[in-house]
Amino acid sequence: MKQDIMDKIRDFAKKHFVNNKDSAHNFEHVERVYNLAVELAEGEDVDINVIKIAALLHDIGGELELKDPSGQTDHAEQSVKLAKPFLQGLNLPVQTIEHILDCILSHRYRTENKPKTKEAMIVFDADKLETVGAIGIARAFVWVGKNNAHIYKTADIEKYANENLGGKANGRIQDKTKHSPQINWETKDKRIVEYLYTKKAKEIAKKRKKFSEKFFAELEKEINGAK
Repeated sequence: MKQDIMDKIRDFAKKHFVNNKDSAHNFEHVERVYNLAVELAEGEDVDINVIKIAALLHDIGGELELKDPSGQTDHAEQSVKLAKPFLQGLNLPVQTIEHILDCILSHRYRTENKPKTKEAMIVFDADKLETVGAIGIARAFVWVGKNNAHIYKTADIEKYANENLGGKANGRIQDKTKHSPQINWETKDKRIVEYLYTKKAKEIAKKRKKFSEKFFAELEKEINGAK
């Protein structure tokens, strides 16, 4: 794809983060996902342009979700709505546009929209790798501050899922103030290797997961008074 078109797409994506006050989901996050997606795609028989464009646009609806206190707005769905007319204006092939939109829609973990193509799987994996390791921990505590959640809190997962995750461990968080990085780890992030799709992403995740495990174990000790 011509560089001028990619520049237009990047500029379009970037402008949706101008007023973004969530450091965990800002344009720096988008750029990291983009770079990871390109790395995961290396050597694979995929449409790299679809991957690049989807990675750049996957979170442009994030501000709309943040503004909805009910928790009912899905930023992936909103990103698709914003991206579709823009991509059509670039006169991209209809099939390409639909493929990009599918990658955007299926990048979330806490939904029923699962990746169906290799390109969508790569975008999904690149985004999910941001939830573990040092960057995952950093983003988790930014999220805590943004949502007035708990620095540390444990819970009976089955009971918590029924009360605050719509009845399932991978459900959407209903009251963010009741959540914590520890609960997110127990309900989602520690199982990252199980729900990633690509071999390369799984290898990266295993390494990052070890770091997260050590951190949360140490956090629990310190919270309980260990010196």
